[in-house]
Amino acid sequence: MKGIIFDIDGTLILNNQPLPNARETINDLRKLGVQLRFVTNTTGRTPKQLMTILRELGFQVDASEILTSVAACIYFLNENNYGKAGYLAIPDRIKEQFTKIKQTTKNPSFVVMGDLDKKFDYTVLNRIFNYMRNGAQLITFHRNPFFFKEGKTWLDSGAFTLALEHAGDQKAIVTGKPAAQMFQHAVQSMGLPKHEVIVIGDDVLSDILGAEQAGLQSYLVTTGKFKPEQLNEHDLEKERLLNNLYDVISMCTYEDKNKFKY
Repeated sequence: MKGIIFDIDGTLILNNQPLPNARETINDLRKLGVQLRFVTNTTGRTPKQLMTILRELGFQVDASEILTSVAACIYFLNENNYGKAGYLAIPDRIKEQFTKIKQTTKNPSFVVMGDLDKKFDYTVLNRIFNYMRNGAQLITFHRNPFFFKEGKTWLDSGAFTLALEHAGDQKAIVTGKPAAQMFQHAVQSMGLPKHEVIVIGDDVLSDILGAEQAGLQSYLVTTGKFKPEQLNEHDLEKERLLNNLYDVISMCTYEDKNKFKY
């Protein structure tokens, strides 16, 4: 194992605080020379902003190692001939990342919907719904139904994606996790073969099943969104469960661990 792809929220941090042994795990993996990537469906911050937050919490992370569903969406639009104009229903703070994407409010060929949080209202959802009825393709960053903030759970954009899919009789294109392309891009950026890379996350649907679709081995942590019943529901072996995130250190090769001073 020479590379690890980590989920961030629920795996490394929760409610803007480090989870137990998370900092030690990341920082000690650095000492072992393991390549790290961090994939997240968080859409309200850029990789540089996420890096700043993680560093303030004591994690050794570089912005170039962070892959967001926003970046995956822009890559998708550029690579899949979505050169026609679209409508962006996304937070203002990330619109600057879409400056090269053509935009319109008149008969858009696609709609990109992001995490609008409190700005998700009837007017916005109805506008997107009618664009879809007129032929626009719905493109979303992820399908997460909820997220953690301020010690509470909050509805996420994935819940509205499901509603719009049902009402608009259309399947949305999802560019973030669990899309296999996001994990594959992370592996490619490491320059490693798949069998030398693992994925670690707390969300069975986004992290674990997404990794499987990308042909990667994955491990589920018992923090964040994890629930014990998910093991049986998704037929996951107990060997793929990490009760302590630091246990990932034991997956490094014997030769690597000999170089590490505990």
